[in-house]
Amino acid sequence: MRRFTLAASLAILSACFAGPAAAQKSADTLRWASTASITAVDPYFNAHREAMIVNGQLVWDTLAYRDPGTGEYKPLLAKSWRWLNDVTIEFTLRDDVKFHDGIGLTADDAVYTLNYVSDPKNKVNVQSNVNWIKNAEKTGTHTFKLNLKAPFPPAFEYISSLLAILPKDFFGAGGVAGGNGRLVGTGPYRLTSFVPGSTIDVERFDGYFSGSPKGKPAIKKIRYRVIPDNSTQMGDLMSGGLDWMWYVPPDQAKRLSEVKKVNVQAAETMRISFLSFNTREMATPNPMLKPKVREAIAHAIDRDKITKFVVGAGSSTPKSGCYKTQFGCRQDVKQFNYDPALAKKLLAEAGYPNGLTIELTAFRSREWTEAVANYLNAVGIKTNITFLQYAAAFEKVTNNSAHLYLGDWGSYSINDVSAILNNFFTLSPNDMAQDKELAGWLRAASATVDQKTRKVNYDKAVAKIASEIYWLPLWVHPVVYATDTNLDFRPFSDENPRLFLTRWK
Repeated sequence: MRRFTLAASLAILSACFAGPAAAQKSADTLRWASTASITAVDPYFNAHREAMIVNGQLVWDTLAYRDPGTGEYKPLLAKSWRWLNDVTIEFTLRDDVKFHDGIGLTADDAVYTLNYVSDPKNKVNVQSNVNWIKNAEKTGTHTFKLNLKAPFPPAFEYISSLLAILPKDFFGAGGVAGGNGRLVGTGPYRLTSFVPGSTIDVERFDGYFSGSPKGKPAIKKIRYRVIPDNSTQMGDLMSGGLDWMWYVPPDQAKRLSEVKKVNVQAAETMRISFLSFNTREMATPNPMLKPKVREAIAHAIDRDKITKFVVGAGSSTPKSGCYKTQFGCRQDVKQFNYDPALAKKLLAEAGYPNGLTIELTAFRSREWTEAVANYLNAVGIKTNITFLQYAAAFEKVTNNSAHLYLGDWGSYSINDVSAILNNFFTLSPNDMAQDKELAGWLRAASATVDQKTRKVNYDKAVAKIASEIYWLPLWVHPVVYATDTNLDFRPFSDENPRLFLTRWK
């Protein structure tokens, strides 16, 4: 019914859209929506990208800023920094930055924030974003040292994207955001209203400091609304009630693009899907222990066709089990072309001339999962699909009860291989390969800041994952954005919509 309603509304809405959209531009308020119900306004006690990154970077700033075009780290709250050794970074803060309430930023704020969020007892939502920090020490009014537990090469990926600096004592005695009476940041927008699970309103902070690499924001106000249903979001966008949305279902993107005042963009992201092979001993004989079975599966799937016709615009087929721009993501590794005849031959050589039955666990998309299973079934690999919520699917992996796992990982937009491969191949319970040599290379690469040593180890690791077929990279996830055509918006592959760069045309 929803699809019929959407399709039937296009012609009418195309004709009447111009009026509300033009009026909204004059009101200078960017209205956007997503399905995430945000119950905490701060960027640390959240699981949703909408709060951790999008809202976080509007209201707060990080010490450094990674230029999305060049990848260069630029001074933001910190005007300079230097590595004192492999586990210590010394920062010097700007002395002209003020929070939204007019109080100046000092080292006390940075030290409080970094010590609070890295303390396990405070239980910030994503521990891997902060558990590499030992502590922070104030060394002057605007200087401090950040001490790491061990060498952590991608430190600045986190420092420049996920570690927003809050005012001292921000969480108060009860751990409540703004518990110190200062629900403020230093960012280009100040918080004006927050209704948990419903809306967030921010307004341009005219006192935002000059020289920020974020620049001065062009749009005066931004409002976020929680709209759990994509069809409702699209209806609001077409009728002029919204100006920006993302994660448009691919099957609806073409219809939505037919609305004259809606611009639809499909953009590649850093999130990749992969087929993970369980090469551990299981309760019953595990066919995945045979390399020829894994190779047969790799040749059985037409990944390019799935990418083009099922996953859709903005996607591509990755060569390695990581995103191409990530440091250490070698591309010249063993590839497996679509060859169903070879797949059948390999199965026979492996001792399965009449095929076999395997268990495939997945959580993301039934359509994508069934497309993979259909290719496997076509060469004689009967595939029993168990489609679950993420936590339950992950449990089957850790419990060693799935032959194949169709998973995906977005690396939290961290442009370093450690953000993906070290999560899956370092002998943790979710490591389906349990390859000690591979784990050793990955651990060695993440234990030094020497780039040459890191690259040597990652080159070996990425090549072995491909040659042993521990993972088969499937496709890069696209995100489909839909915006009012009056809006000048540019998407980036790190899946970070920098709304502070957005402006009206």
